[in-house]
Amino acid sequence: MGSFLPLCLSVVLAIAETNGLFFESKVCYDGVGCFHANHPFDNSFGELPDSPEDMEVRTFLWTRQNPVEAQELKYQDIASIQDSNFDASRQTKVLIHGFMSSKDTSPVIANLSVAFLKQGDYNVIGVDWSKGAKKLYPKAVANTRLVGAVVAQLIKVLLGKFEMDVKTLHVIGHSLGAHTAGYVGTRIPGIPRITGLDPAGPLFTKTDPAVHLDPSDALFVDAIHSDGAPIEDAGFGTLSQLGHMDFYPNGGQIQPGCPPPVKTTVEQLLTFQFTKAFDSVSCAHDRAIWYFIESVLNTNCQFTSYPCSSWESFKAGNCTTCGDAGCPVMGINSYTRPIKGAFYLQTNSQTPFCRKFY
Repeated sequence: MGSFLPLCLSVVLAIAETNGLFFESKVCYDGVGCFHANHPFDNSFGELPDSPEDMEVRTFLWTRQNPVEAQELKYQDIASIQDSNFDASRQTKVLIHGFMSSKDTSPVIANLSVAFLKQGDYNVIGVDWSKGAKKLYPKAVANTRLVGAVVAQLIKVLLGKFEMDVKTLHVIGHSLGAHTAGYVGTRIPGIPRITGLDPAGPLFTKTDPAVHLDPSDALFVDAIHSDGAPIEDAGFGTLSQLGHMDFYPNGGQIQPGCPPPVKTTVEQLLTFQFTKAFDSVSCAHDRAIWYFIESVLNTNCQFTSYPCSSWESFKAGNCTTCGDAGCPVMGINSYTRPIKGAFYLQTNSQTPFCRKFY
């Protein structure tokens, strides 16, 4: 079953190519450019992004001046930014939700925005693309490309019209939002940091780096993998290394305190038409967000991580030192000690997730 999805993709795409389907299709939208389904963007069964009008991608600002009531920012409407509390002297956090979610239901926006404003004086921008995310999975995958273009347009306005320094920018995405953050980085060179929180695996695994989050998207890319179980176990993340630093809490597949994996089919996972597996997927898939939130709020405990070749080797006690550079930490402070590689750690099954002693 583990090889079924790549085989299915290969057969469908081969037939499409033979019959001249998908690969000549292209859409262009004012302000964000053109999108095609040719290689390497042939990973979504020929689906192309919906229009900006259909998707209604919206961006919202929270600051300590308005921590509850968000202010909408529109890159086509300079006045909406001028009249907001955006301050270019602050650091800016851009938060992007994933599949089947929204700014109000995804903790990567609803909860992480609150955590950041408790921790510091930031511009926190949440990206809501819920109309594009609540589609069949291949269409949602295609829609991420347009979302990345829209967010990049907003950032260009903030850089050009409002004198924001790109060095103050940190883009954080969950699930499909992680790859969306990568598309933002492709369009905006010099972003200091992009964080992928359990980047989505289906239709992104073994694709060209242009398609998925990768180290070229920012000066520093870190990823936390929490739901990288095989697709037949309803795993929605990936174990593939996508950043300069990839963290694998509890092995990156099954998280303690979450329901066990539920067997499902590729069709069910790609269409999200399953119920018993949903709790398992959402718990482990979202756990990367909660680890990151805790790293922002709980400064008394660091998610100390260890370089290791595999989870099995880590569990066997073969990876207990970090060398002269010291052990990196998972979460907001991983940027303070950027060491390339894969890192493993264990967490508690409930909050506080961070373990002070191993």
